[in-house]
Amino acid sequence: MILIPQRLFDNPQVTTILRDGNVCIVAKELTQPVLQKEGYISNHVISICLTGQQRIETYDHEIFTIKAGEVLFIPRGMYHITDLLPKGGTFKSLLFYFDDAIIQEFLSTTRVAEVSREAVPNHLKFGVVPMLEMFAESLIHIYQNNQLRHKNLLNVKILELLYLLNTLAEEQQFASFLFRLTLPQKRNIKAFMETNFDKPLKVEDYAYLTGRSLSTFRRDFKAYYDLTPQKWLKEKRLDKAVNLLAKKEMSVTQLAYEVGYENISYFIKEFKQKVGQSPKQYILTQYRNNLPN
Repeated sequence: MILIPQRLFDNPQVTTILRDGNVCIVAKELTQPVLQKEGYISNHVISICLTGQQRIETYDHEIFTIKAGEVLFIPRGMYHITDLLPKGGTFKSLLFYFDDAIIQEFLSTTRVAEVSREAVPNHLKFGVVPMLEMFAESLIHIYQNNQLRHKNLLNVKILELLYLLNTLAEEQQFASFLFRLTLPQKRNIKAFMETNFDKPLKVEDYAYLTGRSLSTFRRDFKAYYDLTPQKWLKEKRLDKAVNLLAKKEMSVTQLAYEVGYENISYFIKEFKQKVGQSPKQYILTQYRNNLPN
């Protein structure tokens, strides 16, 4: 799993156009498909797809796509799996990552007459908008190849994009959407954890994704499960590991990743503490037990 946009800056297929910390505009271009790439979006992102297609599956198993010319707004906090599919040899997109401070700056000059009481959607999609394609291509052309990468220009270009999108949406719809993004949001801990315990996330990530501070998350979690998050996650992940080995053969590395461990050595240590054997020893024992007499 990668933390986005933090892990993009060292990617050779990504060019940083403008950046100030994790607020940034980056261009992504690739010629080979990228499949089943897991990511956790730590900042709001607007993606303008220029060529190719992107397929996204959320942690709630909702699937949506963005094709060439389309624009997609994804609020921060989404855990997703994505496929990037070149068409005609290339996938190319321009990505704008920003935080609540920029939204607040936009809202300070924008009228929000009425705010919907409905839950904030997990994405907002715009159809093909030639004006935004031109905006993206000109931004890349001007800033990528010149010495104009001053971070003071960054907020200006992101705000410009927000204003452009605001003119395309129905009256008040986009501004209301942005306003609701800045409000505290809580997800049901039990439903979220049962679905996502096997993801390679830390307790701090689960707190953020469920709309809570770390201390509030720990308190609410204890009320549901009467266990600390760390102990519950360990038990759930290791139980799944044992169940997986009972059903099919897997390498230790693959098994660790399947149940949310990125540190293989740590997984082996915890597995042995629970089962009394290392994963390899357990696999051999299972194999011997299944041999015909």
